[in-house]
Amino acid sequence: MSNHQTEADPAVIALSLERSNPWISENIVYVAGDRVLTDPLCKPFSMGRNLLCVYSKKHMNDFPELIEMKRRANTRSLKEMALLLRGGSHIIWIAPSGGRDRPDPLTGEWHPAPFDASAVDNMRRLLEHSGVPGHIYPLSLLCYEIMPPPQQIEKEIGEQRVISFHGVGLSVAEEIKYGDVTAQSRNADEARGIFSEALYNSVVDQYNVLKSAIFRDRGAVSSNPAISLSQPWR
Repeated sequence: MSNHQTEADPAVIALSLERSNPWISENIVYVAGDRVLTDPLCKPFSMGRNLLCVYSKKHMNDFPELIEMKRRANTRSLKEMALLLRGGSHIIWIAPSGGRDRPDPLTGEWHPAPFDASAVDNMRRLLEHSGVPGHIYPLSLLCYEIMPPPQQIEKEIGEQRVISFHGVGLSVAEEIKYGDVTAQSRNADEARGIFSEALYNSVVDQYNVLKSAIFRDRGAVSSNPAISLSQPWR
């Protein structure tokens, strides 16, 4: 479960891991929005990646005549994801915020967008019913400077974009187990929110460490007992 900053996220993850974890780099499956397939600027970043395309809730109603097609496409992707999980030995990257991170309109500070608790729970239940052991990890990405999205959510393809050279980082924390964090919850709705919040808070904690490493030029010195950073290409 990850935050999502640019359409280049799959490439950032793959290139960051290609030396230290080549199998993961080549085989991870990304649940991606439709823009990675339709936007000419974004398509090259998806080449060579394993993608499952879904239409975000944020764009589901942009064009009423396409709503039913998008729903059918999402159903097909969910079925494919269920098959992957039943087979075991797969790593699936999903951004349950339903879109890219944006800066705070008041402060201009970038931060992970809140997770959609229903999206988190859908993935958890798919995993739970897969019939094989499954694990959910919080992953944090900081890479928006290389190709930041527009300040506002756009309907049309062809957003004006700026591409630049900048440091990036990713961090994965320990597995978060649903039963451990929801043991004291009073009902299923509360448990769903608590689990989603636990994952999101871990992503934010890791994001703050990555900010220190990248924007303050502290590198691996920013590590703490819970989050250990390195530069695996060195």
